[in-house]
Amino acid sequence: MREKLIESLAESADPDAVSWLRDTISNLSVTFEKRPFYYSFSGVSRRFDKSAKIKGADDSPFDGWDEYRAARVALLLVLGEQEKTIFLETFFSVLNTADIREQIALFSSLQWMPYQDELIEAAVDGLRTNIVDIFDAIALDNPFPQMHFTEEAWNQMMLKAIFMTRPLHRIHGVAERKNRPLAEAISDLAHERWAAGRVITPEAWRSVIGFLDERHSDDIRKVAGSENPSDRAAASLVVSESGDSLIDLQESLTGELALIDSGELNWYLLGQTIEEQLVRESLT
Repeated sequence: MREKLIESLAESADPDAVSWLRDTISNLSVTFEKRPFYYSFSGVSRRFDKSAKIKGADDSPFDGWDEYRAARVALLLVLGEQEKTIFLETFFSVLNTADIREQIALFSSLQWMPYQDELIEAAVDGLRTNIVDIFDAIALDNPFPQMHFTEEAWNQMMLKAIFMTRPLHRIHGVAERKNRPLAEAISDLAHERWAAGRVITPEAWRSVIGFLDERHSDDIRKVAGSENPSDRAAASLVVSESGDSLIDLQESLTGELALIDSGELNWYLLGQTIEEQLVRESLT
């Protein structure tokens, strides 16, 4: 992973900066010392471009990262090779003084760090932030929460992601970790928003599949009657995965269900559509 990061950086970053990173990693790999690591980690900002994005493979977890994030995670992968005491002391020392972009790198690296059980509390604490980019570094494109969060921590993350209108299709384990308390909380949130004349992201309904009581079924019927195509698409996806529970909706969702059968509609594609729409709206 480290070499892939450096190779991607080399395609667009300043050659001198990449050379510095390679030399630094080589030196730290031979003799790791905390102070040089701290200086190198913070020194990334003096050599790389925070506005430049790197390009990875289509399924790469770092595609679209800025150079700061990529270079710092490459350094953290060296830290991850150290023995437990040095690793934990250094990781938390950096985290305790990290600025926003440094926190993004630290949380992005969690999926590749050792001693992950020791890092769970830091990740849960990190999700309390109101800074979207820090929240995203933990919640999106990162298998760490799926692997390690308790049900309570998972549900809190999911509800905050819904509240912040984050792209749920980029959260690992949405289908696998759905649970009844989360389904009930999503229904409660939806009713609060509807009462206030507001909406809830259609992706949220994925987490109620398998827990369709009378209230949730009525929620899906309401969503199915929406004029928003994404709401109707979400309702059809719930119907398609719920057996006969919502058989009464099949006729009104014939078009959407046909798209599911043909492979033109699924939760991931719906999430992409919603995310692209939000990006367009943010630019207008």
